[in-house]
Amino acid sequence: MLHVAHFDHRTRPRDAAKDAQFVAEIANHIGAPIRVGRAQRAPKSEDDAREQRYAFLRRVAREIGATTIATGHTIDDQAETVLLHLTRGSGLAGVAGMRPLRDGIARPLLAIGRAETAAICKATKIKPREDPSNRSLRFARNRIRRNVIPELARINPRVRAALARFAEAATEADAQLNANADVENVVRAADAAIDDTATTKALDVRRLPSDAAARGSALVRWWRTQTGRALTARNRAALAALASSTAGTRRLDLPGGSAVREYARLNYVARQAVANEEESAPQHLARGSGVHWHGWRINLDMAADGLPFTARVDDATAANLVVRARRPGDRVLRRGKLQDVFVDAKVPERERDRWPLLAVEQDVIWVPGVTPSPDSGDVVIAAGPVGTGITAGEDQVGNQTRKRRVASMSEARRKGGNRGPR
Repeated sequence: MLHVAHFDHRTRPRDAAKDAQFVAEIANHIGAPIRVGRAQRAPKSEDDAREQRYAFLRRVAREIGATTIATGHTIDDQAETVLLHLTRGSGLAGVAGMRPLRDGIARPLLAIGRAETAAICKATKIKPREDPSNRSLRFARNRIRRNVIPELARINPRVRAALARFAEAATEADAQLNANADVENVVRAADAAIDDTATTKALDVRRLPSDAAARGSALVRWWRTQTGRALTARNRAALAALASSTAGTRRLDLPGGSAVREYARLNYVARQAVANEEESAPQHLARGSGVHWHGWRINLDMAADGLPFTARVDDATAANLVVRARRPGDRVLRRGKLQDVFVDAKVPERERDRWPLLAVEQDVIWVPGVTPSPDSGDVVIAAGPVGTGITAGEDQVGNQTRKRRVASMSEARRKGGNRGPR
């Protein structure tokens, strides 16, 4: 069954409602359900708008169980994309342009141009709406569309088709190169989803090929698998530099998202417009109930329901327990600085704001899965990830079968004190 999705980028506030109404009327005419979304903020760039749009489309597809997302890209869009990537110094993967079907995105109009598309609309008595921003020379793609391609068409009237054939040749060449690089043995399923918009994969940088060319090819292919985006030579070099070390945590912003290396794991992180502040607000734990916290479940004085981490506190503590996020200057009772506790346990930086802390007033008494469990009374606290796993170092926290522990739970640590700056 066909579903229609329309996304308001918040770039045309006066016309947004009319755009949505136009799409809704067409959807109604063909008997298709429609889902309308709106950006939480106006995009900062064309790339930003694209990322927001595709995040919305993938979310809708997942919610309705759709297997494919169809877009209206034409051969004109393909020609513009190839020229843009060439200008920015892209490699073969970039100049390969868009594919008719890749990563769940179908482009059924990629073999025809805008003129043919407009003719089909006219024949079906549909008058397309035009986005005025498509005429603005402020955007690089529009300058290529309005200035560069018309000049190239003076040399070859079929320049769009020629650029599309070039993209096909680049695709074949890139596929041949990738066939020679043993990348699939390097890519493995991630321990946990990073966000709620896509299934992600992590890369163990220690298993990348030692040969520089093969290593670079593996990284570029991994990034393209995650984002569908090509990388310029400068971006490829930066990604290779990021993957050349296993020390600490580093982040690199790239087209389509960010690459975050946490020790030996290289992760893809999709950009998120606004954090879920409601989910991060402190939550009081009432006895006989539980709360959800960024994929964790914390129960107080009730069945553990298989949650892997348990602690025991007295009645007075149980009456004042709060689940909250970390705050500047936090210290864990009898363990010292929370920052040091996270570092010792190799909890990835990106997870620290999402990790649940059990606190009484200002005192953090327990960090589930990281610090030893309190054992001071008869009231049981049970905690653990539900649905989305949270990782610490290279171990899976909350895996009941393997019962693995992070560093700070398995090693004796000096209590309290400042071990110096980090």
